[in-house]
Amino acid sequence: MIYLFFFFLLPALAWAQWNSFIINYKKDLFGRGAQTWQIRAYDNNHIFCANKNGVLQYDGNDWQLYPMQNGSDARSVYVSPKQGRIYVGGESEFGYLEPRESGELVYTALSPRFNEQYNMYGGYWGVFELDNMLYYVSDRHIVKQIGDTFTAVPSDFKIDCSAVINGILYVGTFNGIWMLVGNTWIPAPGSESVSNKSIRAIVPYRNGFLAATTFDGLFYGTTEGVEPIVTGAEEFMRRNEVFSLAVSDNHIAIGTIHKGLLLIDTQTGVFSYYNEQNGLQNNTVLTVSFDRSGDLWLGLDNGIDYISLHNSLTNLYTSPYSKGAGYAAIIHDDRLYLGTNRGLFHLPYPIAMGENAINPELIAELSGQVWGLEKVGDEIFCLHDKGLFLIKGNTIEAIPSFRGALICHPLEHEPGRCWIGSYDGLFMIEKQNGKWHIIHRVEGVSSWMKTVFFESDYTIWIRDMHQGMTRVEIDPATFTRKDNARLFNESNGFETIRDLYAHYIFGKLRFSTLSGIYQYDPASEQIVRDEMLNSFLSPNTSYSQITTIDSTLFALSPDRIQVLQFAAGTPIQSMHFPFSASQIDFIREYEALVPVETHKAIIPNERGFALLNTERSAAQQRKDLFIQNVYISYPKDSLIYTDNISHHIATSEIPYRQNALRFQYALRSFGQTGHAEYRYRLLPDALWSEPTSATVKEYSNLAEGDYIFEVEVLLPDGENAIQHYAFTILPPWYRTLYAWILYLLMALAALYYLYKWEDRRIARKRKAALAQKEQEMMLKEQEYDRERFRKEQEIAALKNENLEQELTFKSQEMANLMIHFSRKNEILLSIKQELSKITGEMKGDAFVKSKRMLLALNNSIDSNIESDDALKRFEEQFNLVHNNFMKRVRERHPDLSTSEIKMCAYVKMGLSSKEIAPLLNISVRGAETLRYRLRKKMELEREDSLTEYLNSFA
Repeated sequence: MIYLFFFFLLPALAWAQWNSFIINYKKDLFGRGAQTWQIRAYDNNHIFCANKNGVLQYDGNDWQLYPMQNGSDARSVYVSPKQGRIYVGGESEFGYLEPRESGELVYTALSPRFNEQYNMYGGYWGVFELDNMLYYVSDRHIVKQIGDTFTAVPSDFKIDCSAVINGILYVGTFNGIWMLVGNTWIPAPGSESVSNKSIRAIVPYRNGFLAATTFDGLFYGTTEGVEPIVTGAEEFMRRNEVFSLAVSDNHIAIGTIHKGLLLIDTQTGVFSYYNEQNGLQNNTVLTVSFDRSGDLWLGLDNGIDYISLHNSLTNLYTSPYSKGAGYAAIIHDDRLYLGTNRGLFHLPYPIAMGENAINPELIAELSGQVWGLEKVGDEIFCLHDKGLFLIKGNTIEAIPSFRGALICHPLEHEPGRCWIGSYDGLFMIEKQNGKWHIIHRVEGVSSWMKTVFFESDYTIWIRDMHQGMTRVEIDPATFTRKDNARLFNESNGFETIRDLYAHYIFGKLRFSTLSGIYQYDPASEQIVRDEMLNSFLSPNTSYSQITTIDSTLFALSPDRIQVLQFAAGTPIQSMHFPFSASQIDFIREYEALVPVETHKAIIPNERGFALLNTERSAAQQRKDLFIQNVYISYPKDSLIYTDNISHHIATSEIPYRQNALRFQYALRSFGQTGHAEYRYRLLPDALWSEPTSATVKEYSNLAEGDYIFEVEVLLPDGENAIQHYAFTILPPWYRTLYAWILYLLMALAALYYLYKWEDRRIARKRKAALAQKEQEMMLKEQEYDRERFRKEQEIAALKNENLEQELTFKSQEMANLMIHFSRKNEILLSIKQELSKITGEMKGDAFVKSKRMLLALNNSIDSNIESDDALKRFEEQFNLVHNNFMKRVRERHPDLSTSEIKMCAYVKMGLSSKEIAPLLNISVRGAETLRYRLRKKMELEREDSLTEYLNSFA
């Protein structure tokens, strides 16, 4: 049997600490999966949980759910930093989550390949990595994976839990503890001591392992054997049924079915209990895990809880075991008195914290609103809504004549006297014969007494948040207000009166505003800055309470407590302890901080009472700034980066048409850090923004180029941290490299075109000049031609005139010839006729000779009428005038006789048959007959005109 520590020698150590703050993560935050079976931390930044609805990821601010492929519960989870993967075991399924380039986790199921090879199913309650091999532990078998190869190792017993211890896989069963060596099961040395016991968990511990049984406590195993460990909590474990186990360097965490968590400090022997009575959502702890900071994560039957073990702040009680909102606290005679809105409670101090919630005792007579607790000498005054009361152990004594008491200030130079501010004004009380009585009421002071502060025994300051601080002197003889009251505000000392408060610092009255710490200088009667305190206290901070004990100063602001350690009147150390509203939520105008030791202070607040222990190093608090998500916000939200386990932040290239980005950043608080402010900038613009509490920044219409988004967190303790995200906005398509190449080619083409165009323009210009010259020459030639033509026309006109004259002459000559010929023939015919008459008259032989002579004359006349010479001359003249008319007629109609040719000429000349007959020495009827024959030879139809046909020969 091994004793974990000599717990019976250290009973006082169990009182050393109040309840650590618990943060409840309700199932509504992560998909309503009630049970969480396993929790694992990854590099202090991410928490992974095997939950009923799948795998949960928590980055310190938000939850993300990744369902299993078959929709089953996730039973186990293992974080592999070497492979950068999160391995998961579920119901008949196992696989892994791996980040994409953007950081998003993507799930890949591996079990389908195993199930095709082995027909083995069941829940996988453990996943482990050993060297290059992965183990998936099911109820009845083990799956070993090397690369893409799977091997199944069956088990003859039901496996209840498992762990890798010193490079060997151990499993806990009802038949004891077994080791898997190769593919063979071997019992662990000494495992018979846990045989027939329900083993709930096995974890590595020191040089061996620690095994937790359901009812039989803890066992420690090594290569030498397995032995029980005595912790002093065996009865607690037996009553409440152990279900889960986790260990760290200094703690053993034991989760139970019925009573939450037992936390054992292995160095001090302190037991800490966490259950529904002090903040857990549920008393059934299915899994427990320490993260890299040593804080605790609990997977419950309904929800997930986080216990901040290393927070410097702890609390006394939580709902529904609250005793009301805290207003005052004081320690006297080893008892802690707590003033709340419900009354005055007390309990022994130091407080013994047990498995059940503390139960402070109410002093029945002081039920109701408690405004304050003040120690005067060895006595305690309770400032109550019912009046002023003196506390004496478990008894009280009312000081008469007070309707309600708000403040108490003992006189420094007159022991046995106190100022009491009540609902009815400011009173002086005095202790006479062991009893306190009212001796005077100050006239002229009617303010709400919570705004009255004492500079000295008879000098007070009255605070007005809107007007400033008024200094009032009281006449000690008459207890009346003097007439020399003076108001101080921005016009005479304070830079601002915003968040104006008064404080007692090392026995001296000081004032604080957002602009700093001030004091009253009696020599100059002015308000002046306290440069020493301003150099150490955070600037631009609202301090509602600054108080001191010994050489320690506590300064309370809305989101943190600053502690200064002094030596020889000079601060030598400054510490900051941030908190959130979920831990401490103050009642406005009733903020309070009560130092109880140089390193401890009780903080009354709306949730009850918190305890600050400055010896719990604040350096362990998490202050990791990270860029959580980056979205392209136009034209629709598109995630391009999310914080991930690989810590790889790739430089993103953003298309120009999507040049609007939204950045989400945060502090990985895990519930420990209070208010923080951020500032940001977008390089190459080096100008920082003003500090803000906003955790989102959006940019739109960014020009193309390389950018670096930087965000800096400004923490209350003056520390800061910076994160950055680099990205590139690509140019629009018309400003890409390819576009510039295209533009260059187009420019070259344009230059070539311009060159060609200029060349053509010059050519056209030359051609135009040449054409102009040619035109000029042509015009000159045309002018010359026109002149020549004119002259030729003139010549032609002259020729035509001559020709016309000649033609006229020829026509006239021909006409004259025809007339002459016609007249001659007429005369000859007439003579012939006369001769015929004469011959007819000459009868007889006597006239024979005369007849012969007349007959010869008649023949001579006929010969003259038919003379060819006249015809030839006529034909020549006619052809000359009518363009070889007769020649063409003969060529076309070679069968025409001379008379018919003449007939054609006469018809061409437009002569009638009557006029033609004498010319042909025929009758008119003969002329008509000749015309008929001519038409027939020319093959003219009846409707054809002989005249028109003959004119066609012209």
